Amino acid sequence: MSDRLDSWKDIAGYLGREVRTVQRWESERGLPVHRLPGGDKPRVYALKSELGSWLQTSPPEPAAPPSVAVLPFSNLAGDKESEYFSDGLADDIINALTRIRGLRVTARTSSFAFRGQEKDVRRIGEELGVASLLEGSVRRAGNRVRVSAQLVGASDGFHIWSDTYDRSLTDIFAIQDEIAHSIAAALRVRLTPEPVVPQYTDDPAVYDLWLKGRCAAADWTPRGLAQAQECFTAAMARDPKFPLPYVALAEMMLEGAWFGFVEPLRVAPRAKGLVLQALALDAGLADGHAVLGSIESSFEYQWEAAERSFGRALEIAPGSPSVLGRHGGYFLAPQRRFPQALAEMRGAVSLDPLSPTLHTLLGLVLLLARDYPGAERHCRKAAQLVSSHWAARWFLGTALAAQGRGDEAAAEFRFGYELLRSVPLTIAAMCVAYGLLGRTEEARQSFDEFEVMSKAGPEMPFAAAWAYLGVGDDRVFSALDKAIDARVPGVTYLPSLFIYDRLRPDPRFGKLLEKMRLD
Repeated sequence: MSDRLDSWKDIAGYLGREVRTVQRWESERGLPVHRLPGGDKPRVYALKSELGSWLQTSPPEPAAPPSVAVLPFSNLAGDKESEYFSDGLADDIINALTRIRGLRVTARTSSFAFRGQEKDVRRIGEELGVASLLEGSVRRAGNRVRVSAQLVGASDGFHIWSDTYDRSLTDIFAIQDEIAHSIAAALRVRLTPEPVVPQYTDDPAVYDLWLKGRCAAADWTPRGLAQAQECFTAAMARDPKFPLPYVALAEMMLEGAWFGFVEPLRVAPRAKGLVLQALALDAGLADGHAVLGSIESSFEYQWEAAERSFGRALEIAPGSPSVLGRHGGYFLAPQRRFPQALAEMRGAVSLDPLSPTLHTLLGLVLLLARDYPGAERHCRKAAQLVSSHWAARWFLGTALAAQGRGDEAAAEFRFGYELLRSVPLTIAAMCVAYGLLGRTEEARQSFDEFEVMSKAGPEMPFAAAWAYLGVGDDRVFSALDKAIDARVPGVTYLPSLFIYDRLRPDPRFGKLLEKMRLD
């Protein structure tokens, strides 16, 4: 009888588990699964003898904590324009549930992916890896709101709990808090009687602006971001004591700096000021502490202060994928604390399994840890979720190049280049890519293209560093030094990203790390 199992289905059948479970075991518990290169979905195989040894030596999987996914609430108002309100209410309930210790909550990105799909609850529960699902509906009329919610078991669809709330809009935070407490009680999660959701504002119009802004920001287009900024600013002006828009606006600024849309030195101090204002209003905002930690690490190189901020965020919301992702990707990984970084990133992905951003960030951390097959796997998943995700394509190409698969890597690099070919950093990335692949002439062509483009705009030291790196130009050191002074976020990955390996023997490289306090 053959010792080999040639598919996920065969491996799952041999172990008597669902495919999703054995895939999670491979990612989180080191289940010995091998891959054959090639294609968008590389073939896998496992050896029964290795699986048997793993079963004997691997510690038993701990009992799964209670878990829930909040599906998008139905908008009974009937008009598409009001959907932001029902979505926002469901999203706020998700955020409230993440504050409950001992409860595992799927993030919005994944749970909202099933909007409009006629899928059986058992199928949704299996895809999200949860034991229960919260469904609901919202009808708003004037200053009244009617919210119906029901909790069902994902394995059988049986009813666990339900209730209906017919209240004034000024009671919206109380409704969220009551739902969160009811779910905790239904799932037998111990919870103190204190509110999970504070009463942030008594003005329904302020809450409405907050929901509109968050919905617009999720679109991540220039128009959407401009609308979100307008809504957040208006909410802050109408009720300066409402803290949530301060954090959201700060996050938008930092994301813009990460993607090169704005200068980090210009926005980071403003973002920090907004976060500190929010935390002065409510010190229990987990996302506020996490964003503050991101600023202190990626933009200020104040690692001790960042550790305190992230520690507070994790204390408040240990089950928040955004907090785990920021801590693992922006704080732990630059310091080469890879076991903990990978554990937290995998935890974040398990809570938000359909998030292309988290799969990409986990792929990056795996790249830094030199686990190139793992990086490939998660970047492929991100690219499958959103084919136009530039970072996922570039990191996927990098992982393939590290494994000596030059033609596949070049195809991914080229795909990413076509997505954003008018952005200087993309051209510089192509220069690095061709340099990695030993395609000297093509690297030189990309370098010439970058030089022409860079002359037409402001100086971009990090992009210039990549261009110099691609053609072996010694000016790469001065460009990286300028990028560090400019607080470009990506420079914090210098300590371990393999594309910089040829620079490491030079004493100047050590000086760069010292400057960021990452030596």
